[in-house]
Amino acid sequence: ERRKRLKFGGGRVNHGSGSPSTRDSEMEPINSWSPRRVSLWLQGLDSNVQKYPFDQWQVNGEQLLRLSQQNLEELGVKQIGHQELILEAVELLCALTYDLETENLKILMEKLRAVSGTLQSFIISRRKATPTAQRTSGDLLYSVIDLLQITKAIFSWLNRYPCKLIL
Repeated sequence: ERRKRLKFGGGRVNHGSGSPSTRDSEMEPINSWSPRRVSLWLQGLDSNVQKYPFDQWQVNGEQLLRLSQQNLEELGVKQIGHQELILEAVELLCALTYDLETENLKILMEKLRAVSGTLQSFIISRRKATPTAQRTSGDLLYSVIDLLQITKAIFSWLNRYPCKLIL
């Protein structure tokens, strides 16, 4: 059985031991995932990409986070749609990984409180200044976007493994 290996600059393969289904490996940083753990994660993606031999790829977590379209082609994923499905999932995984390392729930809640307070003040001041209907300003829309981005980050933070046990 031939196994495909990717050549990533500077990447080393981590052949971690232990079952990927244990709590420790679920909380394990993605960049330290073993090829087996990466394979299990890939097997959880869309059914359209399940025909690929993920176990044979021998891609570790560090390599997964740097996966590219060219890497997928080398691994035999030729269909653009399948490449996009895998790369989009990896992109979301990267965003979740790196955002969670730099922000904690307390910081996110403080940001949410600040942005919602700013938005509330902005709306109240607009109502007092001009009670008639007027065009929505860019500042108001930017405040709403900020609020949605912080809310999304909070949901992402809460959606990770330890919080799933609480919810």
